Amino acid sequence: MFNLRMARPQLTDDVVDATRKRLVTLALALYRSEGLEAITFRRLADTAGISHTLPYRYFRNKEAVLVAMRVACTQHFDDFVRARETAGAPPMQQIREVAAAYVGFVSEHPDDYLLIFSLEQPPPSRYPELLAARRHLFDHATDVVQRAIDTGDLEGEARALTHLFWVSLHGLMTLHVAGQLVHGHDMTTLLDPLMQLMLKSTAAEAPP
Repeated sequence: MFNLRMARPQLTDDVVDATRKRLVTLALALYRSEGLEAITFRRLADTAGISHTLPYRYFRNKEAVLVAMRVACTQHFDDFVRARETAGAPPMQQIREVAAAYVGFVSEHPDDYLLIFSLEQPPPSRYPELLAARRHLFDHATDVVQRAIDTGDLEGEARALTHLFWVSLHGLMTLHVAGQLVHGHDMTTLLDPLMQLMLKSTAAEAPP
């Protein structure tokens, strides 16, 4: 007997990539309006107007969708920061601009920030694309700090100093999105004093 079942058409890489991006965009819209609980393959398919089984052609499971969402949010974070820097600015000014852009992103996109740095997720090292996006963001900050070291404004090893700035800023931003800054100062008013302390503590000593 002949097998009359038609083979599923082979999709081109461009079609697969475009469909994945569309599904990620729809998933992010659902998350921002209704939370992570809204992200199911059935709900995603209904929103996209496709069959309930079709999302499985593009994502292995829900975790794969969440990883793709985190990659998109991290890339948005990276673009947001770079767009708010002054080209050719002195390194110390650029460090402050990067810090201000971080805070600005959290102020404007708190849900995206929470998704990127959620405590309830597997380590980024398990997903090369997500780890690469995170490193791209961090490496840019490291480059800015390295320029300040090269000009003699800061002293130390660039990645170590960037980690210090990173954890200090993320501590501030995490408390903000958690609604835990309840002692009389908010994130924006604490940013400048925090940066002054950090920059002062890492500044190179003036020559005698």
